[in-house]
Amino acid sequence: MTATAPLASLADFSDRLSPMVVKELRQGLRTRMFGGVLLVLHLLLILITLVSGAARDAGETSWLLDGLSTLVLCVILPLRGFSALAEEIKANTLETLVLTRLSAARIVFGKWASLALQSLLVALSLMPYVVARYVFGGADLLGELGFLGLKWIAGMVIAAGIVCLSTQKQFWLRAVVVALVAFGPSVMAISYIFIRTFSPSGTSSFAVFGAAFGSLPPGWVLALAVIAGAAWLIFFFLSLAATRIAPAASHLAVVKRLVHAGTILILILVAWAATSLTTGLLIAAATVASMASMDALIETRNEVPSLLIPFYRRGLAGRVLAWFLTPGWPNGMVYSMAIACALALAALVMANAEAAMRAWMAVAGTWMCAALVHLICAGRWRDLLAPYIGMSLFLGVLQYFLMLIATTLAVATDVRWPGVLMPGTVEATLTFAKAKASSAEMEFLRLLGFGISCLWPLLLALIAALALHQTRHVRMEARHLAAES
Repeated sequence: MTATAPLASLADFSDRLSPMVVKELRQGLRTRMFGGVLLVLHLLLILITLVSGAARDAGETSWLLDGLSTLVLCVILPLRGFSALAEEIKANTLETLVLTRLSAARIVFGKWASLALQSLLVALSLMPYVVARYVFGGADLLGELGFLGLKWIAGMVIAAGIVCLSTQKQFWLRAVVVALVAFGPSVMAISYIFIRTFSPSGTSSFAVFGAAFGSLPPGWVLALAVIAGAAWLIFFFLSLAATRIAPAASHLAVVKRLVHAGTILILILVAWAATSLTTGLLIAAATVASMASMDALIETRNEVPSLLIPFYRRGLAGRVLAWFLTPGWPNGMVYSMAIACALALAALVMANAEAAMRAWMAVAGTWMCAALVHLICAGRWRDLLAPYIGMSLFLGVLQYFLMLIATTLAVATDVRWPGVLMPGTVEATLTFAKAKASSAEMEFLRLLGFGISCLWPLLLALIAALALHQTRHVRMEARHLAAES
């Protein structure tokens, strides 16, 4: 009995692991798809390794291993989370999981962690083939291992996004988004070739990005930046998914907004210290601000007084913070305006007014989409993620064609104003118009685009003010309960 006890303990997972992770990992490892993918993968890799050993130049077949590992780690395994939460929602089993005292965050994390551990197992199983490439072909072993780790990290970010997307019941919506992500780079490449064909020599719509990041930092700094960026993206997607299934009285939105604001603050401080990377880090901060604003602006209205009581108990400071951190999209609008203004001010101090307007217009695209969603879908959809995705797809297509038309007009004619009608097309239009337009005209177009982009937050602020007025009784009840306690 005593001899079999250690063996029994090794045959099961530790009690320290989350029960959701254990449940999902057990089910995932037992599926035929995981076993089939692992078996087929290794059979193909054995053949590739044998061919590489027999070839005169092993580099000729190296792309096979890279392509196969990328396909498995970044596409096939992450796609296993396509219906991770949708099946739970359709089967009405989320309530059963909540009864086990598992929070929404732990449920979502368990779904993702199962995919991450399965993918890590596959990535570790690929290491002998990487060593074989080093033996037969003299490849850089550390570089190959680092590239393999990078593909695993990329796959985990993709898996987090797919798990977040699985909160939507609509299968067609999930399929469309995944297809756009898969084929989007090809469309952008074709558009780039098309624009380059009609543009003057040396003009590129991506020149602003190349000039922004300048020289790359040292390798270890770049590696830390990749890991930190991937960690934030995973947190963003998983917390966004948890919000979709969390109860109305959850304070998850407060944690998310504090983390996003802290991330923007760290990026601004690093940009202040590393002057050579200031513009690139400001672009990263604007991306974080735009995504954080989207997250805050698609929340439901707060109609639970208990969410406000912890703020009102802290006096004046708590009441001020409540305007920014209280769950609900009307307060999310105040939060979004605050981080956008802080980012624009930082860009103005560290760079110039042009960088400040770029940062503002980066968030203005989110305000435009959110304003249209709240105008059209107010009161019709409880979860605004699906309408926001649909509106983003529509505006993305509209912006895509407008950018093509505007950049072509900016190069071939003197008509340049159509390119500043949408926040996302202003910079591309100005880049292509730079070769022919005067500095005064460039400044006018930038100010015109900035002025048009300011109309969207004003419209959204009016809608938010109306929503705050309709939920005034919630705040009054919360103040009364806070005073009594």
